[in-house]
Amino acid sequence: MYGIIIQNMVEYIRKSFGDGKWKEIKEKLDLQEDNFAVADVFPEGQASKIGKTAMKILGMKDEEFYEGMGVYFVALATDLGYGLMLQSVGRNFRDFFVNLDNLHDYLKFTFQRMKAPSFFISIEDKDGMTLEYRSKRRGFHYYVQGQIKEISKNFAVEIKKLEIQLKKQEVVFDTVVSTFEMKFQNMGYDNFVASMERRKDSSMPLRASVIFEMFPFCILYNRELTVTVLGMALRQIIPKIIGNNLTSWFELVKPLVEFKWEVIESRLNSMFELATQEEIDKLGQSGGSSSGGFSSEINLLDEDVDKTLHIKGQMVFIQEWDSMLFLACPIMKDLNNLIWSGLFINDLSMHDYSRDIMLSKTQEQIELKMALTSAEAKAEKMNAQKKKLDDVMKKTQDIIDQMLPKQVAAELAAGKSNMEVCQAYEMVTMLFSDIVTFTVICSRLKPLQVVALLNNMYTLFDFLCDQNAVYKVETIGDAYLIVAGCPVKVSNHALKICDMAFDMMDGISMLKDPGTGENIQMRIGCHSGPVIAGVVGLKMPRYCLFGVNVGLTEKFEANSKPMRIHVSETCQGLLSGQYKVEERNDEGLKQKVGGFRSFFLNSKDGRKPLPEAIIKALLPTDKEAPKVDKKKDAKAADKKEEAKPKDGAAAPAPAAKADAPAAASGASAAPPPSDSSAPPAADAPAAPSGDSGSGDQGEAAPAAEGEEAAAPAPAAEEGEAKEAEAAPAEADNIPSVETAAQTQCCGGLKKSAVCSVL
Repeated sequence: MYGIIIQNMVEYIRKSFGDGKWKEIKEKLDLQEDNFAVADVFPEGQASKIGKTAMKILGMKDEEFYEGMGVYFVALATDLGYGLMLQSVGRNFRDFFVNLDNLHDYLKFTFQRMKAPSFFISIEDKDGMTLEYRSKRRGFHYYVQGQIKEISKNFAVEIKKLEIQLKKQEVVFDTVVSTFEMKFQNMGYDNFVASMERRKDSSMPLRASVIFEMFPFCILYNRELTVTVLGMALRQIIPKIIGNNLTSWFELVKPLVEFKWEVIESRLNSMFELATQEEIDKLGQSGGSSSGGFSSEINLLDEDVDKTLHIKGQMVFIQEWDSMLFLACPIMKDLNNLIWSGLFINDLSMHDYSRDIMLSKTQEQIELKMALTSAEAKAEKMNAQKKKLDDVMKKTQDIIDQMLPKQVAAELAAGKSNMEVCQAYEMVTMLFSDIVTFTVICSRLKPLQVVALLNNMYTLFDFLCDQNAVYKVETIGDAYLIVAGCPVKVSNHALKICDMAFDMMDGISMLKDPGTGENIQMRIGCHSGPVIAGVVGLKMPRYCLFGVNVGLTEKFEANSKPMRIHVSETCQGLLSGQYKVEERNDEGLKQKVGGFRSFFLNSKDGRKPLPEAIIKALLPTDKEAPKVDKKKDAKAADKKEEAKPKDGAAAPAPAAKADAPAAASGASAAPPPSDSSAPPAADAPAAPSGDSGSGDQGEAAPAAEGEEAAAPAPAAEEGEAKEAEAAPAEADNIPSVETAAQTQCCGGLKKSAVCSVL
């Protein structure tokens, strides 16, 4: 049973009695659905079960309930788009029922499993008619009665008043036959009788052979149902039927009546459908078909497809022959069925649309297949584009995850503002690191080498951040800032940062100065305290830390020593006994680090050093390292040599900025000889600094709140000072003044950024 009948019942209950009653019925039957899809198939007893429960709850009899349901069906069919079809079935009320079975045949294209009923006018006159309703289902006679009453309103001009009554009901085999008697002014019958009379008057003689050529699927049989003549097409596939009883080859599919001469003669105004009792290929083989159109080796049809031949048409009684002529045409879905039956296009009649329908269906299937192929190609292309888009989205998400914490990025994507994602953390631990004499190192390198050096170092540190579960906040030049306990809150943040500091020291020991080949040294400072974290900026948003403790962390780094880890009192208090520290008692140090006691973190019990294999795996090989073009350096040296003034010639006056260091040291204003002069950039590293040799820390670290801003930083170790003094002697290794000027900007950028953070 299709859902259209159940949906008709549901909407009738809801429209007529309200949603409350339907809800009560649904709860009684434990139904989950409120709507039933029109084209879906449901169990046969579903409608009867709902109807019985509804009548019990509503207190209605079956005639009243089902008749009202039938009346509402016409409105439902109109809403579904079948209204115009119902209005165009027949010119008169009696014509509507004559052609109603044809309408059900057309609806089978949509409802292929439909068990269509059959309607037949058994008796009619000018005052009404007797209608037989045949169906495989029981209990729907009042439903049909309501439909008839509502349909009659479409013929209001003809039917002023309709009286309908169920006269009798009987069961023939498995078919229920309900007989309705209807009283109305049957104008259609008068027109039918008049047309029959005109047909007799205008009849003309016609040769029988012409009829069988015009209708290739016609069958002529006598009162004993013996086939006497076949149409040309049927003679090709089942020639042996001639002389045999029609019922031994065909069975009557529609209408639902017995296959007898008397019954057929009484229903000549009905559409008849016959079907072969065996599959058509077997009939063709047994009948010795001369066409040879089909082959058992080529199966064009699916195994579950009905392979019998169906023909549909009209029965006409030929009084002169005392025989019945069945004017039929085949019912076939497409060319596959036609070829399987052993027929061809030229076997179909030319006077109707049989050929056009067959070819149009095949053309429609071809177009559908082409459209499907095109859709599949577009879908494949769309999937490829979607895959590319997913890859781009993944890369974009990876970049965002590198710039911002995942949870913060998700909150911003959800529409939160920068202020809404800002959060205060009661206690975190931060780490600042810095390369010793980074400016001096850069002054000996090409820009490409500086980039490669920083990339190698940060690649190693980024890997260590993931291993120790800490968050990298930012890098400024050679400075590296990380934090633990933010943005993911953890209780062991100090332990994570100190473990990270040990790993960084192990990793930096493997890096070499590309200019000298010596080991690169680093200072580390760690401090614990509360901070505020948030996202700053819109065009290039950055996740930053704010608060006085950020500046104090930088101070602990600035006042550390090469290859030492300087930790604050608060950080040391969060460490376990595994971590061995050494308190610093340098004079004035406590005031420079915000009044906190400070310690050197020396070791951790049971700690295994970072394996060299891991460090080497992250660093580039000698072949991958950037090379300095010695030829270009030689050409640059030659040009510089040519630019020097000749012996005895006066050198050009130095720039005003170059004179400043000489004036400060009391030197003579006269320029030195050209063979003993050094490039002006060589004096830059030797300038006095509170950091004693760290070119990127040219000024003392900013003082904490309440301290003087100009407080000098403590002096570095003597070896570092000697390295700074020896820098002018190595001035010949500097490629050019421009290179030194470019490397100087790293320290400048760092200094300005740190000041802004503080």
